[in-house]
Amino acid sequence: SELDWQLYLLQRRYLDYQVNVGNKMIELLSSDNEQQRNQASLLSVPKRKFQDLIDELFSYTRKKIDRKSNEIVFYQDGERLLPYKLSSGEKQMLVILLTVLVRGGSHCVLFMDEPEASLHVEWQQKLIGMIRALNPNVQLILTTHSPAVIMEGWLDAVTEVSEISTETHQNS
Repeated sequence: SELDWQLYLLQRRYLDYQVNVGNKMIELLSSDNEQQRNQASLLSVPKRKFQDLIDELFSYTRKKIDRKSNEIVFYQDGERLLPYKLSSGEKQMLVILLTVLVRGGSHCVLFMDEPEASLHVEWQQKLIGMIRALNPNVQLILTTHSPAVIMEGWLDAVTEVSEISTETHQNS
């Protein structure tokens, strides 16, 4: 499926992300500057936050992310699960949060067209907050028909399309 292909591509970016974080940690730990050495441990915070968010989201099905694997792998009741075995909603959340994580906290714009499709209402409510928790520098532009997406404090950040569009009338 399209989600499986996106996950495959994101897995590759996730591996690059981990290598880059590891290289930066080595660089900081090799420094003579104690302040830089102390910053090294902070580099792992976003990945742990990502893993915690995924574990929390998937807890209702007893799925946990394998934190020792370099790839995205899950365990459910002792059985190893690859991402293609997830539900479409789980894949969708994984794609969104992984996309945000691999940006490495950089300033970016994330465009999403109806991201709530196949997401539980509870996940729709948490979506923007989770994205912002992973990367406060991300600007979100999304279209949605679901009021749940903006329920948790985002109503003041909504712009109706009718407010920013202009109608053109043709004379016949």
